[in-house]
Amino acid sequence: MGRLLLGLLLLLSACRGQEVPPPFHLLEGSDPVALRDLALRGEGYASLLAGAALLEEEGLPLAERAEYAWRYALFLEEVRAFEPGWEARPFWHKAARLLEEAKDPRAFSAWARLLPEEEAAFALLRLGSGERLYEALFQGRAYQVLLEVLPEGVRPDLRAQALYRLGRYREALPHYRAWAERDPRGFLGLGWALFQLGRLEEAEAAFRRYPHPESRYALGLIRERQGRRGEAVALYRESTPGGLWRATALLERAGRAEGALPLYLELARRESPYRDDAALRAYLLAGRLGLGEAQAQALALLEGGLGLLVGKRPPPPPPAPKTPSPPEAPLFRGLLEAGRDGWARGVVRHALWQRPGDWPALVPLLYEGGAYREGIRASWPSALAYPRPYRAWVEGYAQREGLDPNLLFALLHVESRFDPLAVSPTGAKGLGQFVEATWRDVARMLGEAPGDPFDPRTSIRYAARYLRWLLDRCQNAVPPEGALACAVTAYNGGIGYTLRGLAREGDLWAFLRFQERDEPREYLAGVLSAYAAYRALTP
Repeated sequence: MGRLLLGLLLLLSACRGQEVPPPFHLLEGSDPVALRDLALRGEGYASLLAGAALLEEEGLPLAERAEYAWRYALFLEEVRAFEPGWEARPFWHKAARLLEEAKDPRAFSAWARLLPEEEAAFALLRLGSGERLYEALFQGRAYQVLLEVLPEGVRPDLRAQALYRLGRYREALPHYRAWAERDPRGFLGLGWALFQLGRLEEAEAAFRRYPHPESRYALGLIRERQGRRGEAVALYRESTPGGLWRATALLERAGRAEGALPLYLELARRESPYRDDAALRAYLLAGRLGLGEAQAQALALLEGGLGLLVGKRPPPPPPAPKTPSPPEAPLFRGLLEAGRDGWARGVVRHALWQRPGDWPALVPLLYEGGAYREGIRASWPSALAYPRPYRAWVEGYAQREGLDPNLLFALLHVESRFDPLAVSPTGAKGLGQFVEATWRDVARMLGEAPGDPFDPRTSIRYAARYLRWLLDRCQNAVPPEGALACAVTAYNGGIGYTLRGLAREGDLWAFLRFQERDEPREYLAGVLSAYAAYRALTP
């Protein structure tokens, strides 16, 4: 790995003519002595890179190379950069092997980070024992290995939970019971295992032995499954925010909107994922019931972007503190001018890692280097977290499709944080996060062969076209004031999902409340919040 990195550095040096500023110029040479001198300084991103380039220099002391690997892997892990080549896992592999060979006690921690890989699990069996080993295997999701090494009667809590997470509910029962003898939390796990097995009466008895909101939520689910909805509502009211949300749905479905209203208001006052949704629903129900005071309370509680749907604009995001240019700025720009964009971003990431409080000065450099996802994360929720990259394309294609550019900025902000190389767990790609089928559909709308989803300009153009098409479809399905919410929901959940939900529920507001999936509901709130922020910050 180290020699490969040195080779790449030499290749880059041959391809670029601009002088690289010190100390990074040392990284372009093949002199191990110069690299070691830089690595031993222990200062800055260049020092970390130099150490990483020396990992396979067998002429160096093993402990020294292990130290370089540990530092670099830890840096990558904590920085969490969204860029190919910045993944920490490959360097944890290198660090773990070197540290173990050097008999460094940190080897256990390095291998634990690589769980549930089989190699890592076997390494931990070599290096550890007892409670430390059991906890590491459990936290690393190496459940089968844990079950094999955990002595009978030791840590029934870990054995029970490992079996549960492997779907072996029946086997987990005696171990949950043993855990419950020592800790009442075992009754909660026992109840869920019995619930999964369909043994509802036994599950209820277990849940009642753990008198906490989580168990009352579970008891509410049992009553709901049994068709005893009134009892379910009573239990949900004393449970979690998720339970309150289910209670309001049961009450509304039973035609008891007046009973649901105070629960919505209660949810709107709590910190939970349902807060703004509950405030919006309370506002709508209070209006329908002619309860002006309750409606005013709900409107006051409605703080996020969902307020746009009823004419309330949330306050603009707070401005970032004004700060002088950071000391890394000249080096950062010198590296950019030399064509070393990755190193330039690394300098800023390292500075932010060491001085997180300097984010107001460092985030603009991240944006200048194209690292929008990291800049947004570091500056959230200030106004600095709402950049306008690719501005000419966003505004141009928005104008072509008759869209507000702020809406298109908001959508891209939520979809990818303006990362053109973003790939979701479901395979959605690029700035607009298109799955392959939808990408092909939009290409047909445009009358062209599918373009490259990772090309920023193409993705922006496709996103604008698709959003326009969704708005047109929604304008035929809902009143004009609901088209925006319909289209944004459909961008995430799909137009088929949205139109089926509208047909089932009969109107937009009921669909938004009772839709089957949480993700489109949360997505709508996120896009509207970003939309409100971009509108408030429009120059």
